[in-house]
Amino acid sequence: MLNYALLLDPPLPVGGFTRFHGLEERFRNGYLNSLQDLEHYMRDEWYPHITTLDGIAIKNLYVAIQQNDGWRIALIDKMLYTQHPSSQHIKESRLSSQRLLKLTKALYPWLEFDQLEDTLIQYKAIGTLATVHTWINFLLDTDIEQTIHGYFATAVSFCVEDAFRLLNPPYEEKNSLIARMTSELLTAWKKSNKPKPSSFQRHLLHKHRTNSYITQPPYMSQSSQLDASRSLSSPELFKRLPASL
Repeated sequence: MLNYALLLDPPLPVGGFTRFHGLEERFRNGYLNSLQDLEHYMRDEWYPHITTLDGIAIKNLYVAIQQNDGWRIALIDKMLYTQHPSSQHIKESRLSSQRLLKLTKALYPWLEFDQLEDTLIQYKAIGTLATVHTWINFLLDTDIEQTIHGYFATAVSFCVEDAFRLLNPPYEEKNSLIARMTSELLTAWKKSNKPKPSSFQRHLLHKHRTNSYITQPPYMSQSSQLDASRSLSSPELFKRLPASL
């Protein structure tokens, strides 16, 4: 697990959070002139976004993986990257997740990734960083909250790294800022972590059921599609994916 965490270290071109925050554009437009501007942006705009989107998505990805539901995995993955419609963001997201997947395969050659890759191909999803990160942590038996906390901590690190590159403030302020902002983000997550996975899924299914960019799986009838939006309480919830040893 420590080895995997090291892959997400900001100096490595793996995490994919670089340029994710749009800090360069804010800097060019004069909205990011100091670390205080960065803190206001993160608290007012970024925290609500990453907690209600990425955090809840990771929780629901865990359920989908446990149920071996490739269609829902792809649906959540597509929802994640369509929140950032620019072609550049989609390209960077795909490249970063591919780098992470490649390095993780080398680090853990016994883990099973074929099913994830087949799912992404079948439903024409790209495999966002959150999706790949969740899959890896699930196979490593990491619990949901640890997976989310690791994702958030890495995101904060990249955001602060980007800001320091643009603003060039005193370097010794960086670590304390990362620690403080990570703590605040985790606190914001605890406060916002109220929606149930089933309500999140109902929202996704309602929003995307008639959207042509993702095909309904052939085995799902109209009634089963409606059932899919209800709470997932099947005994299959605790089914684990096979791993080749």
